Amino acid sequence: MTMETTTAGRGGNGRRGVAAIRWIIVAGSVVGLGAAAYAIWMPSEGAERAAAYELTADRAVAKRASFDVATTANGELDSKTKIELRSKLDKSATIQSIVPEGTLVKAGDLLVELNTDDLQQRIDQERPRVSSARADLVAAENAVNIQLNDNASALRKAELALEIADLTLEQWLQGDVAKKRQQLDLRIDKAALELERLAQRYIQSQKLLAEEFLSKDECDRDEVAYIQAISDYTTSHLEKDVYESYEFVMQQKQKRSDVEEKKGELERTRLNNTIQLVSKEASLVNKKEQVAILEQMMKKLQEQLGWATIKAPSGGMVVYSTSIEGMRWGGNDGPLQIGQQIHPNQLVIALPDTSEMVAAVRVHESLAGRVRPGQAASVKIEAAGGRVFEGKVDSIGVMAEGGGWRDPNLREYVVRIALDTQGESLKPAMRCEARMILDTVPDALTVPIQAVFSEGPVQFVYAPRGAKFARVPVRVGRRSDTLAEVTAGLEESRTVLLREPSPGEVLSEPWKPAELKLAGYETDAEGKVVLAAGKSGGGRGPRSGGKPGAGAPPALAAVPKDAAEPATDVVAVEATPAADTEPVTAPAVTTQTAEATEK
Repeated sequence: MTMETTTAGRGGNGRRGVAAIRWIIVAGSVVGLGAAAYAIWMPSEGAERAAAYELTADRAVAKRASFDVATTANGELDSKTKIELRSKLDKSATIQSIVPEGTLVKAGDLLVELNTDDLQQRIDQERPRVSSARADLVAAENAVNIQLNDNASALRKAELALEIADLTLEQWLQGDVAKKRQQLDLRIDKAALELERLAQRYIQSQKLLAEEFLSKDECDRDEVAYIQAISDYTTSHLEKDVYESYEFVMQQKQKRSDVEEKKGELERTRLNNTIQLVSKEASLVNKKEQVAILEQMMKKLQEQLGWATIKAPSGGMVVYSTSIEGMRWGGNDGPLQIGQQIHPNQLVIALPDTSEMVAAVRVHESLAGRVRPGQAASVKIEAAGGRVFEGKVDSIGVMAEGGGWRDPNLREYVVRIALDTQGESLKPAMRCEARMILDTVPDALTVPIQAVFSEGPVQFVYAPRGAKFARVPVRVGRRSDTLAEVTAGLEESRTVLLREPSPGEVLSEPWKPAELKLAGYETDAEGKVVLAAGKSGGGRGPRSGGKPGAGAPPALAAVPKDAAEPATDVVAVEATPAADTEPVTAPAVTTQTAEATEK
């Protein structure tokens, strides 16, 4: 370390001059510390960059260099695969036994046993009901079989009665009616023959009576016989007419009615059979449903009884739900213990597989679009002795997460980085810091990020000109957290200022058109400086007027206006940090104007 001391002169401006000199001296002193801290804060290449830029108290040289565009994000470790075990019981239950938290278990190991007295009591109550329902089901099945037999028997009887009625009708038509008609026709024929014979006899008797060969009495008897024959003949025709007109019709209707009645009886038998069978089958279905419901209930109770014993589906480390909820929501209700009540679907234990770990870090939405799976990253874990592990981006969250009530406008994406743990025993929830390489800028003209300022659309650096500093317009390309790529407006080896100078240190002069044109700016019709046509901005700057930007390195911060009276020494510090030096936050009087990330 080297030290230079400059003593301010007295007189001339009196106390104001002394105060101004003291302010400049303290500014140089603090900036010297800031520059040293900046060199220390840089990662492993910090020493090389410090040497390359030949950092003095507050100046650096624009030089060509290659650098990585990286971003830093904080988060915590998580297992790549994690199994959450919840209570599957329908009702709350108390813990009877539980494995100690942090235990490494294998697949099939017993983790938790819940009280099952109520479940066992319900099973004992349901078992007789299941047996009774099964017996009723067997009775219903037999009733259906009996009904099927009864239906078949009744149907056979009805079909036989109909068949007999049909045969009776056919027998009457083909037999009884023909026989009756034949008898009636025979009586008519017999009466006709008898009438003709007696008529001839009566005629003969009259002749014999006239010749007195026959007595009057015999003649009268022949006449009576003849008259009787006429009556018999008339009666036989009348009997046939009565039969055909009345007896035959009545008997025919009766026989056909008997057939129709038997048909109706057959149909009623079929309908009754259907009704009886449907009733028995409905009873059977009801009994089956009752048995199914009771058996399903019994099965569920048996499953519940099995779920009361929670075993490890795979290997992992036991983490209680109380620890997980404490990390998520804060608070500490203490670990799970015997006798504690577990509610339905409550998370009981998580089994993270610690053999494969990932770092879950939160990246601002402005940078998340530049993170891609497979990008290299290095993760620093304080709980592992500050070791840095290499990894690759595994996935980027689909939805952004808000900042909550503390910062409702904050939007961050969770980036998961798969780590090469190198056999190190890491645990979930360990805090970590990840550095991800977003881009690589090869062989570019660079200046330190804190040397870039902006006024409206113009980005510029302060370059020494004599005892003061002039504003030089530049175009800035890609940026890292320490370096900015200068694409136009600045030549190599040009010295730039690493802080915002005081008003008295700046040359008060307007922008030079040649320098603006060289850096890609132009003046519009109203005399305002704008980007030249076809040019794009080289990155987002702060508000106009050279105010600080949001992307200033953490090693640089504004000194309060009410700072203590400055010392009278100007100290220049040369620092060569070690490769593993931790980031250091030091105060500085510069007002940072450039962001730490590329647009």
